Amino acid sequence: MRSGLGRTLVLLSGGALATAGWGAVFPFLFADISTARGLGPAVAAGTFTAFAVGSIVAAPIAGWLADRANPTVVAVLARLALAWFTGSLVLVSDPLTIWAVAAGFGASMALAQPAIQVILLSRTPVDRRRDVFAWQFIAMNLAAAAGAAIGGQLVDLSNEAAMRPVYAVAVAAALISALAVAFAGRGAHACIMATRTSAESSSYREVLASRRVRWLLGVALLITLACYAQYDAGLPAYVLDSTRVSPALLGSAVALNAIMVAALTGPVLAFTRSRSATSLLATCSIIWIGCWAIFGLPLIFGGFDGAFVVLGFAALSFGETMMAPILSPLAAALAPAGTTGRTMAAVTGASTIATAVGPILSSALLGMHLPAGFIAMQIVFCIAAGIASMRLRSMMREPVSLASGNPDAPIGERAVELVA
Repeated sequence: MRSGLGRTLVLLSGGALATAGWGAVFPFLFADISTARGLGPAVAAGTFTAFAVGSIVAAPIAGWLADRANPTVVAVLARLALAWFTGSLVLVSDPLTIWAVAAGFGASMALAQPAIQVILLSRTPVDRRRDVFAWQFIAMNLAAAAGAAIGGQLVDLSNEAAMRPVYAVAVAAALISALAVAFAGRGAHACIMATRTSAESSSYREVLASRRVRWLLGVALLITLACYAQYDAGLPAYVLDSTRVSPALLGSAVALNAIMVAALTGPVLAFTRSRSATSLLATCSIIWIGCWAIFGLPLIFGGFDGAFVVLGFAALSFGETMMAPILSPLAAALAPAGTTGRTMAAVTGASTIATAVGPILSSALLGMHLPAGFIAMQIVFCIAAGIASMRLRSMMREPVSLASGNPDAPIGERAVELVA
């Protein structure tokens, strides 16, 4: 475990442990707050919005810390904070306190992500970045599968106290994750500082000055709205309220999705290694159009709700295997010098804005008993994400100035090949 590869594997698996806890709680959080605590769907949707707001506020700070401070210390402290807020979330019952704790939960999640990504990038050659982020995605999905399976068995929506074992699993996972990151991240800061040359003169203004980065932020926002913004809030609410599917079956479907992602990521990565990253993002959006159509089938054909929901979650995995290994290396490749952490934090922030907007839109439509409108909205977002991805692809092929300091100057032949 003293080797760089060994530490990378520990970092990947240790970082994913927090996802196991998240996977045990989040698919049922909406139902927990709305049903078990009796606070209603508006408070439950507000909880996800508060989580997103906390992440949005923390994202710029997270990127700055990842570029300027010791990323290992940042990640460990963020994981400890995650454990604290997870434990607090199950102990509070009034809406304002729930929202405040959810905001802290979101902030702690946001603070850890760029720091862990910077550590991974510092130890990975440019031409292997898709691979390491693919392995990270596999580890996270295996952890999410385990968490969802455990959560599906432990969840009890009959009362608030019955949900505490699920939250205990999440707290334990976050604490173990903090220990693993602390071990695996030792020495990373010295390696990063040895290769850093211009972080002191870089800022978010320089990040946003790049036209390609701005379009990447738009793609991240739209593609998150197309799926992940509803994965933990709107989609479970739709399944539990508009179809005849039990929480246990929903947990099994989420676990199946995660297992399929883990199984498919390696083969899909090998098949698409030489394919354009932006084209793969567009393909992902097209696949998700079909997925949302499958989720909408229970509204037309009764009696097969469980089969359609399981099939929909399984089909989602094909698009996920294309998106996750690409977005972070794409952000790193387009980042102006010295702003890798801040660029990835900006992309995370754009995705988080989508996760704040998504539950508001879905709760409004589902609250008005318009499940078909919810499905149609997701299909529209998928179409918009595909169009934006292809526009970024065209932009990457446009000639750019070679002037010094131009944030849209070429970033290397191999990097441009992977990005376009």
